[in-house]
Amino acid sequence: MNKHTPEITPDEQADLLEEAAQLGKTWSALGQECDAQNRFPTETVEPYRQSAVLAMAVPKRYGGLGADIHTASRVARVMAKGDPSIALAYNMHQAMVGIFRNSPALDDGVRDSIMTAVARDRRILCGPFSEARAGLSGLADTVAVPDGDGWRITGKKNWSTLVLGSDLIALNATVADPGGSVPDDFREHARREAVFIIPTDSPNLSVDHTWDTMGMRATGSHTLVLDGTPVTREMYGGNFRQGLVGEAEWAAMGFGGVYLGLADKAYEEAREILKAKHLGATMGGQDTDVKQVGYVQYELGRMRTQIEIAERVIDATGQIAIDGRYEEWAAAERKPRWDTVKVVTTETAMSVTDEAFRLVGGSSFRRGHVLERLYRDARAGYLHSFTTNQLYDYFGRYELGLLG
Repeated sequence: MNKHTPEITPDEQADLLEEAAQLGKTWSALGQECDAQNRFPTETVEPYRQSAVLAMAVPKRYGGLGADIHTASRVARVMAKGDPSIALAYNMHQAMVGIFRNSPALDDGVRDSIMTAVARDRRILCGPFSEARAGLSGLADTVAVPDGDGWRITGKKNWSTLVLGSDLIALNATVADPGGSVPDDFREHARREAVFIIPTDSPNLSVDHTWDTMGMRATGSHTLVLDGTPVTREMYGGNFRQGLVGEAEWAAMGFGGVYLGLADKAYEEAREILKAKHLGATMGGQDTDVKQVGYVQYELGRMRTQIEIAERVIDATGQIAIDGRYEEWAAAERKPRWDTVKVVTTETAMSVTDEAFRLVGGSSFRRGHVLERLYRDARAGYLHSFTTNQLYDYFGRYELGLLG
C-alpha cells in the first residue's frame, strides 16, 4: 500500500470513465462558442458538481471513489476529447483534490475539512499559485500579514484557472512580519511561503477579467485580486514548497491526460477529413483522392505513433505510481521524473496539431475550424510547469551533480 494505491474497483472505474465521456460530449458543442466569446462556460458547473467525477479522487472514507492518479489522467483524457479547454479548467479541481489528499504539510483536521467539502458538500476547488513576476517558480509576492489569530492576504494571482466556477480557492502567500515586510533572504522567504484555502465569496476578494489569450480561452484563467482578505487558522494549509509542490505529480498526470485527449481529438478530426477529401482534377489525374497520397499516409501514421508513445508514457507512469516505485527515486529528481509525462504529452499535442494543419491544408487556417482552435489550445502546453526547457535544464544540472 502507498499513497497512490487505488480504492476504486474496476466496475466503478468503468462507470466513471463512461460518465466522464458523456460529460465531455456535452462540452464539445460549447468549445467553439466559448473560444469565440472568450468566456468560461458557467453552465457546465452544476452538471460537473453533480457528477461522480467531482469526488473521484476523494478517499472512500470521506464518501469519494478513491480513484488513483492513473484513473484521474484517463478521465481527463476522455473529457478533453470533448473539449480540451473546458477539461483543463476542471483538471485544476482534480489536481487540488489529489494534492490535498496526500500532502504531509496539511493537518489532519484541514485535510478532513477539504475532503468532506468536496465529497459531501460538492464543493469545487481552484488553485492559483502564479505570481506576475515569475509564475509558479517565483516565491510569493502575495503576503499574509498577521491579524489577531489569523492573517489578511494582499496580492494578485495570475492564471486563476476555474476561479469563476469554484467554491474554494487554494493559494500561496508569504507570511509577513506584523508590519507587512517579508524576509530579504530567499531561504527564509521560502520557509514562510504557506498555503491557504479560502472561500471564493470571502471579503475583499475580486476577479480582474484579464484572460484574453491565444488558446485555452474557456478556462477563464483570470487574475485573482486580494486586498486584505481575512483568513483564519482553519484556512492554513502548511508550507507551500515542502508540502503542496511535493505532490505535483497530480498536476503532471492531469495535464498529461488533457493534452493527450487534445491530440486524440486533433488526430481523429484530421483523419476523418482526409478520408473524405478529394481534390478533383489536378495535374496528376482526373480525380485526386487525398488518402491515396503517400506522404499523407506516412504522416498520419507518424501522428498515430506519437499518440501511442505518449499513451504508453502515461500508462507506465500511472503503474509506477500504483506500484509505489516512485519511492525509489531520489527526492531531488521526483518532480522532473513525474513531469516527463507533461512534457511528452504537451509536445505530442503540439506536434500532432501542427501536422494535422499541414495535411488538411488551408481550410484549417480559417478562424472557427476545429483544427485551428486545437492548434492554438495545444500551444498552452509550453507554459505549464515544468516547461520543457525547465525540465531539460533541471535534469542536466542534476546529472552533472549540481543539484540534490
